[in-house]
Amino acid sequence: MLGRAPSRTNAGFTLIEVILVVAIIAVVVTGATFGLGAITRTRLRSSAYKVMSAARFAYNRSLTQGTTTRLLFDFDKDTMAIEETYTPVTLATNEQLESDEGAAVDPWDLARARLEQPLTPIEPTSPFQPITNQSGKVLDRYKAKPLGDGVSVHALITPHETDSRTEGDGAVYFFPGGLTEHAVIQLSDASETVYSIEIHPLTGNARIHNFAYEPLDELDDDGEVEDSL
Repeated sequence: MLGRAPSRTNAGFTLIEVILVVAIIAVVVTGATFGLGAITRTRLRSSAYKVMSAARFAYNRSLTQGTTTRLLFDFDKDTMAIEETYTPVTLATNEQLESDEGAAVDPWDLARARLEQPLTPIEPTSPFQPITNQSGKVLDRYKAKPLGDGVSVHALITPHETDSRTEGDGAVYFFPGGLTEHAVIQLSDASETVYSIEIHPLTGNARIHNFAYEPLDELDDDGEVEDSL
């Protein structure tokens, strides 16, 4: 009597098992991608609120102290600082300074430089200094600080510069009397997601856009964006 042949165990995967494994991997990868995107957006949003808070402080500082205050952004180090000056300043464009960067300068220094060295490119020194307390000690909280983990300054759009700034140092200015610039600070992360902080010129209020906003529209009296038709 012949014995039954032993059954052969199938050591491979069936088509259904392969499809299930691929589907599980796809779900895991998609979840990780969405999770990473949520983290980066949270970081950008946090940095945007940090800039918005700094703008509100600079605006109030210029009103209460009678100083010209500015937010200074370093594109190389991705930092932001708050500085001020009691000296009256004027905003000079890069064409007026005959250099690559616009700046806020002492108007008397600018005039003197033009008279003394009419043929030399004008690069007057900035009158701005770090914010200090009543005893003259520099307050550390207003020194240059990183904007956030993995967050960079993408671009700075201001009226006193003809082109959007994407390198070097750039600033947004707040003047005594409650006036500032209609400025836009764009922040980005490693995924090239961009958040924009728009500063209203009359109130100093800021509005956050979750895209690379450029001020091509006009602002109405309430500080809301009004599309130009």
